[in-house]
Amino acid sequence: MHEKKKLKIGVDEAGRGPWFWPVVSACLCFNPEKFPSKEFISELQDSKKLTSNQRENIFSQIIELANKSIPSLFFGVGVVDNFVIDSINIRQANKEAIRRALLEILRKIEEKDIDSVVIDGKDNYLFEELSKKPIYIIWGDGKVPEIAWASIIAKVFRDRLMNTYACLYPKLSLEKHKGYGTKKHSDFLQTKTNITSFHRLSYAPVKKILEKKPKLLLHVCCWPDATIPLVDLKWKYDITCFWYDPNIQPKSEYDKRLNAFKKVCSLEDIPFIVGEYEIEQFFSHIKGFEKCKEKEERCYKCYDFRLKKTLALAEELQMDYWATTLTISPHKDVKKILELWEKYNSLKKNSKFLSYDFRKNNGFLRSVEYTKKNKIYRQNYCWCLYSENFPWKKES
Repeated sequence: MHEKKKLKIGVDEAGRGPWFWPVVSACLCFNPEKFPSKEFISELQDSKKLTSNQRENIFSQIIELANKSIPSLFFGVGVVDNFVIDSINIRQANKEAIRRALLEILRKIEEKDIDSVVIDGKDNYLFEELSKKPIYIIWGDGKVPEIAWASIIAKVFRDRLMNTYACLYPKLSLEKHKGYGTKKHSDFLQTKTNITSFHRLSYAPVKKILEKKPKLLLHVCCWPDATIPLVDLKWKYDITCFWYDPNIQPKSEYDKRLNAFKKVCSLEDIPFIVGEYEIEQFFSHIKGFEKCKEKEERCYKCYDFRLKKTLALAEELQMDYWATTLTISPHKDVKKILELWEKYNSLKKNSKFLSYDFRKNNGFLRSVEYTKKNKIYRQNYCWCLYSENFPWKKES
C-alpha cells in the first residue's frame, strides 16, 4: 500500500482594513488523490492581480471542484462581524476568522493528514485545533498556490456580501470601495447619522465622527451670565461664543463687559467672535416701544434683535446648534425667549436653536460664585438706556 499523501492548507483573509462589516478568512487544500488539472492551476494568480471577472470565474470553478462526488479540493470559510472586531480588535478577530475557517475544513479532512498550514502574513497565531504551529509567509498569496486560491475565496465571498449591503445603503457605494476607507466613503461619513450598524466603531475614522461634538454658537451679551452655560455645555458641544449686545450704554460699560468676556474665554479656552456695537440699529429696532416697562414688548424686541443676528451667524458658520445665555438671568423673561425659540425652529434652518433654561440647577448662583472666584467684573442689570435702573436716569 502506498503512503497517503499529506495535505497542505493555505490560509488568507479579506477585509482586515475596511471600515465596514466583516473580516473573512478562507483556507483551502488540494485533494492529492484527485488534483485539479494543470490547465486550471495555470490560470491561478494572486487574487489582487486578477480582475473582478477573473476572480468570479475562478471562484465558480473552485466551488464546482469542491462539490464533485470526489472533490479536487476542500475549503473552509470563517466570518467575523464588526461587533466582534470592535470588541476584541481586528488582529484577534482575524485570528478568530481563521479558526472558524479551519474548523470547517477539519470536518472534511483528518487533522492527522495535514502536513502543514501556511498562512499569508506574519501574525504568528497559534491554534489549539492544530497539532503543529502554522507557517507564516509574507506575500504568501503570490508564492503558495493554496494561499492564492484561498485568497480568491475570501475576496469574492466578502465582495459579494458588500454588493448585497450596497442595496441597503446605495449612497455609501459599497459595490465600488467594498467598505474600504476611500474618499467617497469618508465623504459619506460626515455626520454620525450616516454611520450604519455595520461600521467598525473602533476604527479611528469612524470613532472620530462618533466622538465629534456638534458645533454650537453661544450668544453672549453679559459675561457673568454666560459662565455657567459655558461650563455646563462645553463637554458636550464644540462651542464658539458670539459677543453681541448693542444696547449697552455708555460705551465704557460695554468695553468693561467685553473685557470680562474675553477673560473668561481665555480661562475656559473657548474661541469667540465679537459682533459690532450697532447701537443705531438697536434704536431703530425698538422704535415706538421706548416707554414700555421692563420685560414687556421693548425687551421682547431686544431679544429678537440679538437672536436674529446670532441665527444669521450660526447659518453662515454652518453650526449644528445655537443658543443664548439670556435664560440664566432672573431679570429676563424666559417664557418670552422660549417663544422666540419656537419661532426660530419653525423656520427650518440648518442650525437648530438649543432650548435651555440655564437658571435650573442653581445656574445663577453658580455664576455668581464663578465670577467671585475668578475676579470677573459683574454688573447688576442690563444697562439698557431705557432700563428703570439706568444710573443717569436716577440722577436726572
